[in-house]
Amino acid sequence: MNLNRFKKLATGLFFCLLATTASAITTVTAGDMVITSKLMTFHNNIYVARGGLKAEQKDSTLTADRGIYDRDLEIVKAIDNVKVEQPGSVLSSDYLEAYVKEDRILARGNPKLVRIVERASQDPNSEQKTKKTRVILTCNEVEAFQKEKRFIAKGNVRVIEVAYRDGETEEEAAENEKEPVSDLICETLELFSDEDKAIARNNVEIITETLRATGDKAIYLNKENRMIIVGHAHAFQTSKEAGSNAEQVSELYANKIIYYPNEERTIAVGNVHATVYPGSGGMKSKDKDKDKDKKKKKKKTGDDTADDAAEVAADNKLDEDAIAVPPGMPPGDYTKLADEDGVIEATADEED
Repeated sequence: MNLNRFKKLATGLFFCLLATTASAITTVTAGDMVITSKLMTFHNNIYVARGGLKAEQKDSTLTADRGIYDRDLEIVKAIDNVKVEQPGSVLSSDYLEAYVKEDRILARGNPKLVRIVERASQDPNSEQKTKKTRVILTCNEVEAFQKEKRFIAKGNVRVIEVAYRDGETEEEAAENEKEPVSDLICETLELFSDEDKAIARNNVEIITETLRATGDKAIYLNKENRMIIVGHAHAFQTSKEAGSNAEQVSELYANKIIYYPNEERTIAVGNVHATVYPGSGGMKSKDKDKDKDKKKKKKKTGDDTADDAAEVAADNKLDEDAIAVPPGMPPGDYTKLADEDGVIEATADEED
């Protein structure tokens, strides 16, 4: 055989073999986890996946741009565009470590957990219904214990809940997140999937359409539609004034504040101090503004001078009686419910 022809044939075979190797899928098992990659090298009991990483374990699928599996330590490290998909939830981050023996994962680098949650609700006809919401958690670090179905979020934790819309695009979802149904801020958050329970700790702040509350700890029981705030519990709640459309705001201090989101109902327990700020909103407030405009436009005569002076004096008296509205209150006119000696206070024994 001609030497040149042999060289060309050998070169062709080499490149064919190289192409076949590059496109082949390499599979490695780590406990009950199956790891695959299009390009994987092995040295000193360490597998390096450069052609994408996919790790499947029970009902969980981990994907990333690249990764490392240390067989001695039994640790899988996923890097860049990391995503862990489980039924009803998706965890994404820049970096993740999976500890095979411990069945534990640790996500760092912009971790974000998105869960689809079904909540029970009651319509005006007293019929029980369920609605889906999307819950988005962001923080500095997420640790998940798979066997216990428990998650711990740490550092700058924020959880928002938005209405779930089936088939929405990423742009629509981002726009939807600008108007959350509820907003939770804390330093640490522990989630228990099986119990559908969450515990927020340290500098807890909760904001909904009708409530703004703070405390040392908040326990949320989804199945019971109940949130319990303890430790320096303080809350502002907006509600409709009985028999009218005017809104009034209640300020509460207590050992424990129990909030029912679906019912927008609050119960304060233990050393309760409550103040109600009734608003003068609604049609009455609008009519009053119209009357003031008419008086400004009305042509003054000599007979009206005394009346105008009386009105000015009355307005000044109203300004003197105006209460100091706490910061963050909804806009509107507020009037005193009582003098300082008449502030509503109550005490009750704390529940077990």
